[in-house]
Amino acid sequence: MANHLSEDTGTSWVFVFDQLVNEIKIRHYSPKTLKAYRGYIRQLQMFTKSKDYQKLSQQDVIDFLTFLAVEKQVSAASQNLAFNSLLFLFKHVLKQEFGEIKGVVRAKRKPYIPVVLSRDVVILFLII
Repeated sequence: MANHLSEDTGTSWVFVFDQLVNEIKIRHYSPKTLKAYRGYIRQLQMFTKSKDYQKLSQQDVIDFLTFLAVEKQVSAASQNLAFNSLLFLFKHVLKQEFGEIKGVVRAKRKPYIPVVLSRDVVILFLII
């Protein structure tokens, strides 16, 4: 790496991505899962400025997930996918304990409002 980078940033993550592929294949996960996990892990890498992956902390994860919700305004489903990607990264790739994550700003789920037809409209459909 270039000399101007601090020892905490600019680290190569090639091992992480190679190991990710291996761990996903061992578990027979879908190629789409690999693509999604790789995408969020790459975003974490960029967010932390390629910080040494062995020095990633729980606070890095909290900050990244909060960034996704607040700055990127991702959906709740996307934030959950990012969380699961990072959980997989720590548990199976880095072989580190993930711990309990508290204090993350959660993306809001939009309330599901069912479409309800009136009795008269249902009768009209049945007649037709």
